[in-house]
Order: sequence, then C-alpha cells, then structure tokens
Amino acid sequence: MSYFQKIKNIPFVIRALSLAAAVVIVLFLSGPTNQINNFAKNIFHNIAGSSQPDSSIVLITINERDIESLGSWPLKRSYYALAVSQLNKAGVNKIGIEIFLSEGTAFQSVYNELLNQQIEKSSNFVLASLVSGLKYEDEKFTADSMLFPSPKIENKNIKSGHLNFVQSDGIYIPKLLIVDEKIEQSFSSALFDSEENTNQDLLKVNFNISWGSFKKYSLLEFFETAENPELLKKKFGDKIVIIGVSDPAIAKTIQTAFDDKFSGIGIHATALNNLMKNENINFKHNGFSTVIFLLLILLFTYKIENIHSIKYYLLGIPLFLILSFFLFIKLNIEVNYSAFIIPLVFVSAARFVNYLFEKNKRLSSSISEADILKAALKAKEINLERLQKELDLKTDSPPQELVHQVLMLKKEIEQLRKNENDETAEVYNQEEVQNFFGLIYKSKIMRDVVSIVQKVAPQNATVLITGESGSGKELIANAIHQLSERKNNNFVAINCAALTETLLESELFGHVKGAFTNAVAEKKGRFEVADKGTIFLDEIGETSENFQVKLLRVIQSGEFQKVGANETQHADVRIVAATNKNLEELVKEKKFREDLYYRLNVIKIYLPPLRERKEDIEPIVNFFVKKENEKLSISKAAMQQLVENDWKGNVRELESVIKRACIFASAEKREIIKLNDLPSEIVKTDKTNLEALILESLREKEFSHTSINETAKELGDISRTIVSENFRGIVFKNYFDSNFETDSAAQKISASGKEEVVEKVKSKIQTYLKNINKDLEKMNSKQFDEIKSEFSSKYKNLPQKYHFYLDEIIKHLILKIPR
Repeated sequence: MSYFQKIKNIPFVIRALSLAAAVVIVLFLSGPTNQINNFAKNIFHNIAGSSQPDSSIVLITINERDIESLGSWPLKRSYYALAVSQLNKAGVNKIGIEIFLSEGTAFQSVYNELLNQQIEKSSNFVLASLVSGLKYEDEKFTADSMLFPSPKIENKNIKSGHLNFVQSDGIYIPKLLIVDEKIEQSFSSALFDSEENTNQDLLKVNFNISWGSFKKYSLLEFFETAENPELLKKKFGDKIVIIGVSDPAIAKTIQTAFDDKFSGIGIHATALNNLMKNENINFKHNGFSTVIFLLLILLFTYKIENIHSIKYYLLGIPLFLILSFFLFIKLNIEVNYSAFIIPLVFVSAARFVNYLFEKNKRLSSSISEADILKAALKAKEINLERLQKELDLKTDSPPQELVHQVLMLKKEIEQLRKNENDETAEVYNQEEVQNFFGLIYKSKIMRDVVSIVQKVAPQNATVLITGESGSGKELIANAIHQLSERKNNNFVAINCAALTETLLESELFGHVKGAFTNAVAEKKGRFEVADKGTIFLDEIGETSENFQVKLLRVIQSGEFQKVGANETQHADVRIVAATNKNLEELVKEKKFREDLYYRLNVIKIYLPPLRERKEDIEPIVNFFVKKENEKLSISKAAMQQLVENDWKGNVRELESVIKRACIFASAEKREIIKLNDLPSEIVKTDKTNLEALILESLREKEFSHTSINETAKELGDISRTIVSENFRGIVFKNYFDSNFETDSAAQKISASGKEEVVEKVKSKIQTYLKNINKDLEKMNSKQFDEIKSEFSSKYKNLPQKYHFYLDEIIKHLILKIPR
C-alpha cells in the first residue's frame, strides 16, 4: 500500500501541521475568528428574521432635519427641557437622554437651569455619562476617570449611566463600573434596574432587532404630537423613552445583520430590550465549545478514510449548523463557531491536496495503456527480429510453423503500429486554414467558391446555390448577405421542403386574420420581414408548381399578397435559393417551371461535397473538436479514418460524429479522441487495444495459473496487477453483456471448445462475484451510492472504462439480497 493511498495514512507531519495551524488561528488570531463568528451570527439572524422589541420602549431621535430646523449642533438644552416637560405630562415610566451633556459654554448654562428643573420633577430619569481609559484588569473593568453630565454635577441625586462599550466580535457593555470608589451602571442597566448593584458582568448585546422595528419619532414629530395631549398620552404614557441622536454625521453607527448603519441610540435601546426580555448573548461557553469542537475535528480527521467518504461531512456539518442555530436563536447561547469551521477547512484542504497528490502519483507511477502497447510493440519487434534471423538461416527448407510465426508477428506489429498512431495527437498547419463566415476550408476548390461569393455578394442579383445536403449552403447564403449592402437588415432563412404548400405560402407571404382555420391574428410573412434584406429559400426544388407561380411574381416585381388578402404588398428583397436537386432535369420533366429556373439561375454557385475536398476534412474536424472541448485533440489514426470516409451527409454528418466522439472521450477523462470513439461503420480497420492483447494472450495460454504472469512478461514485463485488473474488467464487461449469465460470459471470454478452459474462466467469474457478495452482506445499507463509497478499493486499480460494468453488477447483486 502506497504512502498516499488512503487519507488515514497521510504522513503525520501533514496532519499535525494542518491541525496545528488551525489551532493557532483559533486560539491566537482574533481577527479571522471574529470575522467568522460574526458572519455565522449574521447568517443565523437573517434566517430567523428580526424580532420585535418590547412595546414599552420608544425612541425620540434627533435626525439631520431636526438639527437643521432647530439650529446647529449641539441643540439648545431648552429643547430637551421642553421634551422632558411634555413627557412628564404624558406620564412616562422612565426617561433616558442618550446624549452626553457636558458643562458647555455660558450660553448653554442659561438653558441648563430649565433642564435641571424638569429633571428634578421626574422621579425616573437617567442621564448619559462617560469614562476615559476603560480597561479590563483582575477580572473586572476599571477606568482612569469618570465624566458626569453637567446636570448631575449640580445635583448628585440625578441618576446616570455610562455609554461606554467594547467592540470586538460583538458589542460588550460593562453592566457596572467602579471608578475612584464611584459606582456607575451602564445606561441600559440604569434604565432597567430600579436600584444599583455590584454585579460587574459584561452584557453582550444581541442585535436580533432591526432599526426599523423600533417604535420611534423624530424630535419635530414628537413636538407636533405634544400639541395633542390625548395623543401624547396614548403614544408615550407608561413608556420607557430614550432621547438620542440618529444623524450619522454626529452619532456613531455600526453594522448589524439587518442594517448597514445601526445608530448609536439603537445600541443602548437594544441592550435595554435584551435586559427586559433576558435575550442578551450568553458567551460564557466559548472556551468549552472551542475544546469540544477541536476534539470533534480531531476525531473527524481520523474517522474518514478517504475523500469519497462524504457521509460524515453530510451528517456532521448540517448537525453543527442546526445545533448552533438552535442554541443562538432560541437560547441566546453563543459558541465559538470558528473552532469548528477553521479546522474543518484546513483538514478538508489537506485531504483534497492529498487526494490530488495520490491521484498524480498513481498516474505517474503506473503504466498507461499507451505505454503498455508501446512496450508490447517493442517486445514483438525484438521477437520478430530473432525469428527472422532464425528463418534466414534455414533458407533450404524453413519449417512452416516458423514461417507462420513470422507472418503472424508481422501482422500483429502492423496492428500495434496503427494503435500507436491512435495514441498520438494529429498536428496540422493552422496557417493555411480559413474561416469564411463559419465555412472552414483550405482547399483550392473552396477558395474558388469563396472568390465567386466575394464577387457576387455586393451585387443585387439573385443567386442559386447547388450542392448536396449538409454541405453548407446556408453558410454561403449568409456570407452573401453579410458581404452585401443589405447586411444591416434581416437575413431570413426558410426550408421549403419542411412545410406543406399551404403552410409555406402562409409562412412566406403571411396571412390576414380569418384567412383559414386557426388564423386568429394577422401574421407577417418572411418576405415582409426580410424587406431591404435577404431571404434564403432552401430546397427550392421541393416546391409545387402553384407556389412557383407566386414566387415568380415576387422575383419579377417584388409584389405579393398575404393569404386571404386582396391588397398587394411590395418587398425589396434579395433572393438566394438553394437546392440539392438537378433543376435542369426537373425542368425537362415539367416538375419545375422553366421561367422560374432562369429567374433564379442568374448566378449559380456550386458547393462541392466533402468527399470532393478531402483536404478540408482535417481543419473542419479540428474546428468542431475545439468547439466542443478546447482541451481535446484527435489521434492520427482517428483523423485518417475520418479523411478516408465518404461522408454522404457531408459536414452535417461529420459534425454529429465529432460531437459523439468528444462525449465518449470526455466520459473516459481522456484528452485525445481515439478510433474507439468513432462509429463502427466509419472505422474500416481492426482495432488493436490492450483489452484485445490481454485476452488473446490469456486465451493462447488457456487461462492457466501462470497465464497472468506470462502475459505481463510478454507485454514488455509490465506489472502483473495491470494484467489481472484488466482481466477483471473484461470479466465484468462480458458478464454484463451476457445479461448476468455466468455460463454465457465464460464461453464468450474463453472462446474455446474445451470444457476445462471454460470451467477455469467460469471459476474466475464466480470468485469475483463471490467477493462482491461477501462485502455486500456486511453492509447495512442497500443504497448504491453509499455502497459504492465503501467499495472504493474495488474500483481503485480497475481501469476507468470498466467502472460502469462494475456499477451495474453491484446494482444487480443488491436486488438479489434478501430483504
């Protein structure tokens, strides 16, 4: 077993480094972990949707319009005094001013007295304070100094709360600060608690509410409401009212799951709502969850054996997401999501790199089919040289057996050389190839055709294109249009043979409403649509005489009538017609109007079939191959077969064959199209491949115990495993082709009339099937996808082309397992 064969055997250093790197990031790099944790919480919030805040919380916001209307910032404190006065009249529960009212200037001091008077009348009033030098020491928050608002400096009985918070992977607010033995609650705690306490816990704000969910009024709206005492009491009575600034030019904003700009007043309003509803985030399980997640990932790493065993991913990741979502949204418990996500990404990346490395190693260390065939060719050439010398020494009467061996070797070598060409990509000179409006060519005959097109296209004459079906007549017609003065107008193509006479007339000339059954609306004809442009009439030789009369009129005068109409219409249209028939013969047989023929045959262009321009096949093939898959190329042997084919369907048939070949080559993950990818009717020579070589050699040795080793030596001393795995694939293929009949498959594989040889092959087939059945019985599941993921060892060395047959055999055997 190779060093990189299974994920569980990844070198220890790779596993250790990937996990160590993940642990370092999780434990010591707060930047990436905070980003991941915030991203996860935002996703959960968006899935759950915005909650509704407590109905007792009402905000009075000072926005940009308020500031412009009431003067400059800061506002006169008389406005706060007026607001507090009106709120007291409304019978509010509590009032909080989330604006730090500094001592200010003498000008402001005039209004401080008014505000102080109103505050003293209010029993439940909270002002905003600030601390400087906030830090966390000895498991508690401290600060250098406390800054109180000017009303509290004058009256120490006024209640206040600090506005400070810490921002990292969220917003943390110290519920209580002690500075110089002075105790200061947070602004939200002061509004929520009736009495101070010594609880120094951190409140992590849960932003489960959008800014738009809060009940709020601008300051001007509030003053307008205050003019109606009843309405004022209805809206603000018994409420907790917070007054603050929402203008982003003044107030700090943050980004949340629901809002790009969430105002500072909203932070403290949300914190208050968290306290009232007990919805603040419980972050105390982060350390425990980090340890648990890292242990799970470690277990996860050793449990999954290979990159294909995704059931643990499919089970573990959704379980993690569902559990995390439930804890966060329903219980407000936050865990360290990054402790799961980062190690998972690192481990998965290590697995993927290992998978690529293992795949590359298998490809580089194993011998490809092409290499084996080359080795077989070389071995047979050496053997032929030896036999030829032996034959030359016996010139008088050479043994017939020796002569036969030499002839057989020459034949086999010839076939192997053809196969060698099937492994080598064809290279051609791109410089001589021309692409004329989709018409690919390099032959002289096509250069002459293109030259005629270039000469007649600028004229306005009618053109008749003749040539077999699929030769590219419509491409020529389009080129004529594109090179004419009509190129900016419509090019309209219609196949005259595809429609009945009635439908063709309606399609070309149009019809009026009610002209015939189902004519529910007026319709424009192709001639009308092609006005000032070009119309291409393909298969013109298939039209009826009655239709030809009407077409002749259009060509002569440009006049036509819609079906069911009396009015005559006119269209300025250039006509390009095409046919795969001999119109001159049809004229003689009275099947095509002579006058119409002469009208159409102003300029005649003959488009030769593909068999008359063989040198164009190679560039056309390469054009179609690159069109289907840029990475694909075609072998010399396959190209030779395509060039030698007659192509009765011309370019259209060739394109279909190339599409088929590209699909087959891509399915086997090859970058070269081989003879095997072409239809059997095109490939005229015998195909020599590894399957045929191995099977022929084993048959010669009558499937003896030493036949595998002898065949491996005969094919250039290759690995015994390559021969045995190819033979296993041959068994699966023939067993499937024989409709899962062991006797029939054994007969096909052995191709022998000897019963003992057939029995040897039959025994081999039964052994392979018994091994599969034995492993199937150990499986609890009967789902093919799950079984296949556990059967990776059975597919590992089996050539890719036989995987389909093993799939079908497993499915067949699953159905036979008793339920």
